Amino acid sequence: MDMTKLILVRHGETEVNVKGKIHKYGDSEQLTKKGISQIGKTSQALKKYQPSVVYCSKEERAKQSAKIISDKLGIPLVEVEGLEERNWGDFAGLSFQEIKEKAGMDKMSFEERYTFHPPNGESWQETEDRLLKTLNEILSKNQGKNIVLVTHGGSIRIYMPTLLGVNKEESYKYDPDNASISVFSYQDDKFFKIIYNDTSHLND
Repeated sequence: MDMTKLILVRHGETEVNVKGKIHKYGDSEQLTKKGISQIGKTSQALKKYQPSVVYCSKEERAKQSAKIISDKLGIPLVEVEGLEERNWGDFAGLSFQEIKEKAGMDKMSFEERYTFHPPNGESWQETEDRLLKTLNEILSKNQGKNIVLVTHGGSIRIYMPTLLGVNKEESYKYDPDNASISVFSYQDDKFFKIIYNDTSHLND
């Protein structure tokens, strides 16, 4: 099988990010001026990877980021269901620390956290199933290509154990920055890390 390059980009900064809150599912939040500038710089940095297509989640902040990349690199943009951030339901709009306190997460075992279902939201397990199904569909359509996925911090965090071949608990260690680039090669159903959370292009 030909080598595929998977390039994960977290969307640019939003006001909700600045406030340290969790986005609501399907909100209309746009990028800040800084976020737009960040993604412009990310677009430049992506040129060396010669991507042929950019996929993005259906969330506005991801679509806006992906459109900037698509326009600057002259590559097709494909919006897909399934790359979205975890839906925190009634807990959206809070900080993660506030969610942990409300849900009593610190008292939960890992398995309890993995299967915990916030009111009107998704469990970690459900989110992971959705994200991996979507990733596998994208990979199967793009063998041997360099593909950009514009998604979310939480989505990238959930992907990391699968991409690195480590235990799910390891995902706690990962917190990708806005407009960061993480690159993996993919061949024979195996992923190999090239770079994680690269933000060197954002330095002025």
